[in-house]
Order: sequence, then structure tokens, then C-alpha cells
Amino acid sequence: MPTSPPPIAASLRGLKTLSIAARILLWLVLAAWSLFAVSWAALQLWIVPGIGEWRPDLERWASRAVGVPVTVGAIVALPRAAGASGLSGYLPPFVPAFELRDVRLYDAQGRSALQLPLVRASVSLGSLWRLSVEQLVIERPVLDVRRTADGRIELAGLDISASDSGYGSAADWFFDQPEFVIQGGEVRWTDGLRQQPVLALQQLDLVVRNTGRSHKLRLDATPPPEWGARFSLRGVAREPLLRLSGPAAVRGQPWLRWDGELYADFPKVDVTRLRAYLDLSRWGVVVQSGAGSLRAWVALARGETTGVTADLDLRAVDVQLGSGLAPLQLETVSGRLD
Repeated sequence: MPTSPPPIAASLRGLKTLSIAARILLWLVLAAWSLFAVSWAALQLWIVPGIGEWRPDLERWASRAVGVPVTVGAIVALPRAAGASGLSGYLPPFVPAFELRDVRLYDAQGRSALQLPLVRASVSLGSLWRLSVEQLVIERPVLDVRRTADGRIELAGLDISASDSGYGSAADWFFDQPEFVIQGGEVRWTDGLRQQPVLALQQLDLVVRNTGRSHKLRLDATPPPEWGARFSLRGVAREPLLRLSGPAAVRGQPWLRWDGELYADFPKVDVTRLRAYLDLSRWGVVVQSGAGSLRAWVALARGETTGVTADLDLRAVDVQLGSGLAPLQLETVSGRLD
């Protein structure tokens, strides 16, 4: 009849196995840290000092990531002072920062569609591994958005209204960046369909932060004086746990899979002017006049609007809320609509 091994021998065998496993795990940790240290040293001692020589490689990487040809006039490494902080919080002083000058994006015909005079980027080892940046700041850009006479939408000369425009990779890349910032920008809307004067938003500040499945946005801009005062738009969106492929992914519109909330704050606005640029008749709404303040909350599910709550304080209101309804002419409107 076989006898079981002595308890002491079994314990020694278990301790030996545990010791070997711990030793292997320790070597794996040391190897990982060694790889990290070598990569970080290469970044600081090789890539950063000669960043200007990497300009052609950066152009090829950016063109592949964005989906359109990209050129960069010059790249300069910026010194970082100890304790420097970024827009999203603290950025360690050893995080490299670069300045890109005269960045241009080209359309399919080879024409310059967008020019960015100054772009600042902060990178880390992790961001290089995932082909992104820690922080991307664009200063004083001017963006032209145009609706042509046949209803197409052109962004900086690039047609984004076509279903096969091919900008899905650019959208995916944009929403993978930890932080995207625009400071002091200008957006010009030209409506060739409705034949209206150019509408320009000045002093535009935009911050977009993407962390995991969460996306946060804040936009502040100043409209022309006759339109009202500086307004603010904010949004929070969440992606589904599983990124399933589908029509939204094919068209490069990942936000059609998101749930979230949007918030708009117009402390002073003349809604009468919307009539010239925005056709609300498709929803049966016709705005003749109205001025005051407006705050609104919009709930989204899978990219669709599921609810709207609005706080109104308007004067001289003349609005028709349905094609079969009589116009409402009110001296003042104040309250909440849900």
C-alpha cells in the first residue's frame, strides 16, 4: 500500500515552487522596468534633441493617423520648467513638449485645406506607444466651415458630408487623444445654400478630454454683438463597454454609439437671428422674434436626443410651435420647459 510523502518534504517542495515563481516574476518586473528605462532614455537623449530630423517621419505618421496628407514647417523642442502644469492638471517637468509651426492639411486635390500657425504638443512614452500625445494645444487657428449651394458641408475645404469621405480614421484618432485644446480661435460659417452673411465666432476656446470610455467637452465663444453675449457649451459622453462594429463605425461617426448629456448656456441671445441660418420648420417651429437668456440640458442615448430641459427668460416672443398651431405672441416668457 503506497505511502504519502512526509509533510515536511511536501512543504519544502511547495516552498521551492513558490520561490521559483517569485524569482521569475521578479525578473519579468525588472525586464519591464529596464525596457521602460531604455525607451525613456532614448526619448530624452535621442529623439528630443534631434526632433527636427524626425519631421518627415512625423508627417508620415500624422498623415496615416488623420487620414489626409499633413506637412509640418518646423519642429522645436521646448524646455519645461520644474513644476509646469498643463490644462488638464499637473504635467511633470520631464514630459517633453514640442512646438510645431506651419502645420498644413491637404485635400484630395493637393490644395492646402487647413493651416495651423502654432501647435504645441506634450508627449510621453505611453503616448508614443499608442501613437498619440498627452496634450495638444492649438493657438489662434482660423477655421472655415461652409455649406455649399447644393447642401454639402465643407470643413476647411474638405467635404465631410459624403458617406465615403474617409475621415473615420481622423475621428477615431481625435477621440483617442487624452486632451485637445484650442485657444483664441475663430470659426467662420458661410452658408451658400441660404445666401446669408458670414457668421464668425471669435475668441473660441475649446477643451476636449478623452479618458477610457469617457469624453468631456467645453466650448466658449463670443458671437457678433448683435447676436448676444459670450456663450458656453459643455458635454459629457460615455461609450458602450464593447465597441461593436456597425454603420456608425463605418461612417467614422463613433458618437452615434454614445450616451451622455449636453448643456448650453446663453446668458444673452437674440433667437430671432437663428431664423436666417437655421431652418426649424422641419420640426414645425417658426421663430419670428425673441431675446433674452436661455439654458438647456439635452439627454442623449446612442447619439439620439431623448430629452430636453430648458430654462427660458425671453422677451417679445413670437413663435409658432407647430404647423397646425396658432402663433404665440407673448411679452415675456420665463420658466422651465421639459
